[in-house]
Amino acid sequence: MYTVFFIGTAGSGKSTLVSALSNWLEDQGFDVGVVNLDPAAEYLPYVPDIDVRDRISARRIMKQFKLGPNASIVAAVDMMVTEAERIKEEMEVVGAPIFLIDTPGQMELFAFRQSGAYLIQRLSDVHSLVVYVADAVYMQTVDGFATTMLLALSSRIRFKKPQIVAVNKADLLSEEATVTINNWVEDPEALLESLDMPQYEKEVLRSVANMGGFVEPVFVSAKTGEGLDRLYHKLQMHYTGGEDAQLPP
Repeated sequence: MYTVFFIGTAGSGKSTLVSALSNWLEDQGFDVGVVNLDPAAEYLPYVPDIDVRDRISARRIMKQFKLGPNASIVAAVDMMVTEAERIKEEMEVVGAPIFLIDTPGQMELFAFRQSGAYLIQRLSDVHSLVVYVADAVYMQTVDGFATTMLLALSSRIRFKKPQIVAVNKADLLSEEATVTINNWVEDPEALLESLDMPQYEKEVLRSVANMGGFVEPVFVSAKTGEGLDRLYHKLQMHYTGGEDAQLPP
């Protein structure tokens, strides 16, 4: 079983990308399962095979314990730890060779808590990977690009999983902006020269770049379907090294 976790900041389009990729995979003839781990989702653009809200709802927790929105999500994520074993069993019952796993919209309330890291580890199988979903519009700016790469690197360190950076909403980027982002990845020094920040902060970013923190992104659009084939290719390369066009049996 191949488990693919989608994380990213609020508004980056994680759920929409999960929906678009699952539909694309099904159109290609692949059997794919979808898991929703967002206990606060009011609407999902897909029908999940497994939905954590059936057992744990941030809205119900908010009313029951009189918590605010963020506190209720934190409580819900912590409670999900007790459901990890059951969710894994349900995934095995569904039996799909690949699962796309949607995570809470508020990334910081999931990625940087011990319960979130535990869920990632517990629901992983022999093969697992994290797709960090970035907002293309935000990444057009120098500051936006730099902070996105830092967040992606911090989540990679946190989860200790192979990672792909998918720049969603690519349909909103001009060709020039796409080239610029790729140039920043290929030539971090050009990026650093553009940043208006103290030298010591530039040295931190330079160290991140030297450690491989600035990774080549995959430009996708959940709205138009652009780049979904390239994203699949990246997933395939991780699983098979590109030698087989099929997903795990």
